[in-house]
Amino acid sequence: MKKFFGAISAFLLLAVMASCNDDSPFPGFKKMENGAYMKFYNKNNSALMPRLKDEVTIEMAQYFNDSLLFTTVGEKPMTIVLTEAEFEGDVVDGLLMMHVGDSARLAMSADSVFTVMLQMNEIPEEYAGKPIYYDLKLLSVKPFETLEAERRALLDSLKSAEEAFLAPFRDDPNNTITESGIIILENTGKGKTAKMGEYVNFDFVMCSPTGDTVMSFLGDEPVEMQYGEEFIGEGFNEAIGMVPEGGTMRLVIPSALAFDSVGYEPFIMPYTPMVVQMKMNSVMDKAAFDKLQAAKAAEKEAEKKRLMALESKNIAEYIKAKGITVAPTESGLYIIPQEEGEGDVAKWGDEVTIHFIIKNIKDEQLESTYDYGQPVPFKVGAGEMIPAVEEAVMTMQKGDKVTLVVPSALAFADYDLGDLLPPYSPLVIDLELVEVRQ
Repeated sequence: MKKFFGAISAFLLLAVMASCNDDSPFPGFKKMENGAYMKFYNKNNSALMPRLKDEVTIEMAQYFNDSLLFTTVGEKPMTIVLTEAEFEGDVVDGLLMMHVGDSARLAMSADSVFTVMLQMNEIPEEYAGKPIYYDLKLLSVKPFETLEAERRALLDSLKSAEEAFLAPFRDDPNNTITESGIIILENTGKGKTAKMGEYVNFDFVMCSPTGDTVMSFLGDEPVEMQYGEEFIGEGFNEAIGMVPEGGTMRLVIPSALAFDSVGYEPFIMPYTPMVVQMKMNSVMDKAAFDKLQAAKAAEKEAEKKRLMALESKNIAEYIKAKGITVAPTESGLYIIPQEEGEGDVAKWGDEVTIHFIIKNIKDEQLESTYDYGQPVPFKVGAGEMIPAVEEAVMTMQKGDKVTLVVPSALAFADYDLGDLLPPYSPLVIDLELVEVRQ
């Protein structure tokens, strides 16, 4: 849960560009024995203090300078299990110095947030050495011994529930139980089954005992793999070799052959058996598989050439229909001036903000920053925008508005973004350079 605090700090610090004029990073704060800098509003020395591995429930508010960035006050309190601090004086260290009922302000350096939480090599100059604050109120502590007892009771309950679920299937004489313990409920088809090293293509749905879908690969998303490679787990891998080509199988995999007593929380609890429906589409030896892959690659290359030819045709027709007379740049980008601004021209390394409206070549809108009510910041040359926008802003000055006709090579290339923007689709972008910071 330390990462949660890090994620919040990362998001909010990057989103809020505030400044702090205080030369001292933590004025009026006392350094605690574990390195946390704190100032207490309310202190209850007779109450329980948390330890590492204890669960705590807290209220928290985060500040940078005098701006409130995040708060749980008035919302559901935050519950976390305390683990080792990421750096000396972080939120965990602060909580370890508090008693139940205490309220305090914790101060820490934004440097640590950027270098440890954000894992950035460089700290932005405006943040270097500046403080960030957390107002903390410790509402309750649950000792880890209690947590462990609750955990053991839960595991016992889940284990009993699994046994109760499996018993009727094991007792049904119509079902087949493999030596490993897999319970086969239905099995159709008489084709060949896969041998180690052969290639399989199959569909499957995996459900929990309550019928909730845990994982699904159906229709357009079959699994294609070499039999013997590790996939989901021991039981599932065994089942792959039992389903005949062209056939189906419905089976129950006990947790010992699936996610065991560990589970995959919070999605899969420990001791959860899996009900699987599988359809084996094909079983191939290596020669047949290689031949099929070569055919697929050739088909894909032919489709790529067709789409790229269609793209060139669509761009040419758009340019003609709109009466565009400007020549494309060396990269193939058309930059059509609309309104002229004034000031510095953006260059490599500048911090800029832009507004844009992105459309496909049919002028159907895909996205607009005007709908969000604020422009988007980025650093020119940092790869944060598609190449067309990077290239265009370095020809623009503050206030300029242009329209771009963008070849897919300068946008999303072969990415399939749905019906509105299939692979190798050109774009039309209305671009405004709002601000340049050099």
